[in-house]
Amino acid sequence: MKKTLDRRSILQTAGIAAGAGAVAFLSGWPRIDTAFAQTTGQAPQMSPSVPDDVLNPVEVSGPEAVPIIGELPGARRMYVLPDGKGEYHLIGSQVMTRIARPQETGGTYELATFAGVTGATMPRHTHLASHTALVVMAGDVELELNGQRWRMLRGDFANIPAGTPHSWTMRSDRGRIALFMMGDRVGAAYVAMGTATDSPAPPGGGAVPIDYTKLAQAAMAGDFQLAPSAAASGDAVRVSNLLLPATTGPYVLLDGGGERYGGNTFCAKDANTNGQFLFIMSEGGGGGGVGAHFHARHTEDFFALDGETMVWAYGKAVPLKSGDFVQAPPRNMHGFKMMQPYNRFVGFLTPGIFENFFTHGQPGQNGVGGRGAGEGAVNAGRGGNFGGQPNGGANGRGFAGRGAGGDMFRALMMSGVGPDGYPLDVHGPTMPLPPQDPIWTTGQQTSLNQQLLLREHGKMLCGGTLASRVISPELKRALALKPKAKDFV
Repeated sequence: MKKTLDRRSILQTAGIAAGAGAVAFLSGWPRIDTAFAQTTGQAPQMSPSVPDDVLNPVEVSGPEAVPIIGELPGARRMYVLPDGKGEYHLIGSQVMTRIARPQETGGTYELATFAGVTGATMPRHTHLASHTALVVMAGDVELELNGQRWRMLRGDFANIPAGTPHSWTMRSDRGRIALFMMGDRVGAAYVAMGTATDSPAPPGGGAVPIDYTKLAQAAMAGDFQLAPSAAASGDAVRVSNLLLPATTGPYVLLDGGGERYGGNTFCAKDANTNGQFLFIMSEGGGGGGVGAHFHARHTEDFFALDGETMVWAYGKAVPLKSGDFVQAPPRNMHGFKMMQPYNRFVGFLTPGIFENFFTHGQPGQNGVGGRGAGEGAVNAGRGGNFGGQPNGGANGRGFAGRGAGGDMFRALMMSGVGPDGYPLDVHGPTMPLPPQDPIWTTGQQTSLNQQLLLREHGKMLCGGTLASRVISPELKRALALKPKAKDFV
């Protein structure tokens, strides 16, 4: 009887070969479709219309692949921007620091932080065609969202679809938010309402309102429209929601809230953004990570919040601490490793075609919370691997070389499809990796052990026996060390 080739059989085929050390059995696949036909005797369940650059993409190499360190590149490149670096604009009593502009993202999205003194306000407005998302980095911030007033602290999140009236006010002198904006028109509005400055620090003194003529200029320059003030509704309410909704409407989440898959918690999924982006909080202790890989069809950004995450960027190991940022455009090699007992970073992925890599269409733990800004105990689960990641260190060659590790990434790619109907967008290198920093090549496990760890990772992602969507004991210990919000007010 003819058997159907499913994702588990693919992983078992690749995993058994890697575990037995039969590298030659899988290495050097010229094409994914012919390879699976040769190793299984069956044709893959893949439409012949899938273009070859989707099935067999090649990473960027040479000078264009070398990341820009320490400054905005002014082009769609992989780059690393330390906290406080960027393009500065004084807007009333707030300083906007532009971290990712249309020049760097190909016009797909923008990222900026806003820092202000007590009382600094962005008046009530809407973005008529642009979806945004907000996360508090420091201080006490009041957010008015669609007529409701929320008090937000570090790690709290807000989803703001296009057309949603909102405003924010800094309620402490250390107030700071990060604003992710889809498209290329919101940033231009904020630039128009401010003036260029040379520092990310807001000015001292009392709060100064934004000049009304500047607000009018903003409406002409980009996607920004003033909205009528909402009726008074008493004091702002402290955010407490932990549940990620299944709709595209506006919502807020307490730090730790959302839909959890081990150490990865979705603050926004495709259902919340119409597939425009995914917003994920990744948490864990030291040692977890993923080796060298690339994505052909979506951008992956890392925005550090706590601890230290070592990002591997085409041969450079760069430590990321709170406020540091990395952009990995399509076809740019990258990886990461968590370094401290507790680490956390935002993963911003656009478009949202990679959701099934984490979920495989299955629900996670929604609303269990982690340690919400230090305001509650960890809701421990049944155990399992943290974050869907292997527990070993990250080694680009071990995880994703031309041997079984790289072929396992191919097996992972073929283990499911994204909303575009194409295979999952994760690829190991197809060309020799460049020289790497010592942290990625010394003191790591053997290649065979790393292949076995990646095999377990694949089994977990694809619904195998190791699958777990709960808070593991290891993650629970890391979360117990999570900084408290009051330390950032």
